[in-house]
Amino acid sequence: MPSKLEQEAIRITDELGAVVFVGALAVNHYSDYRTTRDIDLATTAPLNEPKLIGLGYVRWQESRTSWVTPRGVKVDFYTRDVGRIPVTWIMEKAIRVKFGKKEIKVICLEGLVLAKHRAGRTTDVADLTQLLTHRGGTIRWDLMAEIAEEYEIVELKQISKALAR
Repeated sequence: MPSKLEQEAIRITDELGAVVFVGALAVNHYSDYRTTRDIDLATTAPLNEPKLIGLGYVRWQESRTSWVTPRGVKVDFYTRDVGRIPVTWIMEKAIRVKFGKKEIKVICLEGLVLAKHRAGRTTDVADLTQLLTHRGGTIRWDLMAEIAEEYEIVELKQISKALAR
C-alpha cells in the first residue's frame, strides 16, 4: 500500500501528467528512511497557473513555483533545472515506480546523488550519506558523467567507497 505522500504523488501525476519527483519522495524510493511533508517535482512544461487553479491548487504565499494541492500538500515545481541538472535530462532518465496499476516517476539515482551533493544543505548531506551508504555500489558512473564535472565524480566515488558496507 502506498504511503500517504506516495498516494499524493499518484494523484499529482494523474492531474498534471509528465512530472518526475526529485526530493525526499525520490530519496525514499532508494532508501526508505526520511519523512517529509512536501513534494518536489520536475516538469518540462511551463507552469500553467489557470490549470493549477482549476484543479484546486493554491499558490503558496507569494511564490511563483510553490503551490498547495487540493489535499493540502505543498509542492515545489522545478521547470529548468534541479541542482544545475537540466529538467530535460531528469525527465529522460527518470525511473518508473509502480503502485498496483498506477505509477509515478522519480529522478534516477545518479541525478539524485549529484543534486544532493551540489545542494550541500544539512538535510541534503544526510540524504546523500544515506543514498551512498545503501546504493553507492549501484551508481552508473558513466551516466553521471553526462551531467557531472570530473571532480564531482571523483569526490562522490571517494565518499561512496568510504561509506560502503
